Amino acid sequence: MKSLQLLKNLTMRQIRVFSAAARHGSFSKAAIELNLTGPAISMQIKEMESDMGVSLFSRVGRRVELTTAGEYFLVYTRRIAATLREAETMLAKLKGTQEGTLTIGLVSTAKYFLPQLLSRFKQEHFGIQIKLEVRNRDQMVALLRDGEIDMAIMGRTPNDMDTRIEAFAAHPHAFIASPAHRLAQEQSVSPLVLNQMELISREEGSGTRAIMQRFLGERELTPQVTMEMSSNESIKQAVIANLGISFVSLHTVGMEVKYGEIVVLDIEETPIARAWHVVALNRRPQSKAAETFRYFVLEHGAAILDELHPNLRPTQKNDLPRKSL
Repeated sequence: MKSLQLLKNLTMRQIRVFSAAARHGSFSKAAIELNLTGPAISMQIKEMESDMGVSLFSRVGRRVELTTAGEYFLVYTRRIAATLREAETMLAKLKGTQEGTLTIGLVSTAKYFLPQLLSRFKQEHFGIQIKLEVRNRDQMVALLRDGEIDMAIMGRTPNDMDTRIEAFAAHPHAFIASPAHRLAQEQSVSPLVLNQMELISREEGSGTRAIMQRFLGERELTPQVTMEMSSNESIKQAVIANLGISFVSLHTVGMEVKYGEIVVLDIEETPIARAWHVVALNRRPQSKAAETFRYFVLEHGAAILDELHPNLRPTQKNDLPRKSL
């Protein structure tokens, strides 16, 4: 009977607090996401643990880890949240495309062009409320799998999920450096030279890093990674300071290249052309707002990116699959 009473007392606020703490492995990060204080998060978790009579988290230094009970509880909270989101989607469909909330996930690299795309979308569909979740590639896949976003804008797509994947624009990657770097003015540089370079890399789990590792691995190159960063902005500042070269999406450095702060190195076999995709779970019903945004991206995404980066063109046309509407 006590467990039944718990279910009556459990609130959506507690579910959100628990889910955020589980996702971040940190009460303080959960507090930032939910705009609460750390003590408020701790109090909510302690209240839940007291009602349940079990510990949901174990404390390991500044981090927290789910206990076995916490792992089981997380499965059910995800189901609850997914069911409520599906209900919200169906209600939004009844209201039409001009109302409702659209939750879009995007890998951090996409934040350099998505605001422009959203601005134009909102001009035509001003009533739709949009929420953005910015993560690295692995974190984005987790949000998509758990049904926490309507769709994702990403480069390297998941291959172990039942998803609808549609390409909408080319996505070039290349090596960059400071104008003061010794390779900055060189032409047709052999990739073998990379073995002599100090490399600034994105973190594990980043799609950009995965593309770089594949490029290096296929050519048996082993440059020294001297710095690892989870922020494109930090990487750009390190490159500008001539602390090394880096491999990035060229959509992240348009302004710096334009104003001569960064140069794109002329390394043979680069730029590497990949594609931007809009990805959604097949099992999740899409609201009219989500479908409207999807069509907008497929119809206008490439043109908007071309406007923002007129000097970038795909080097290998076969790397950009045909879109399907």
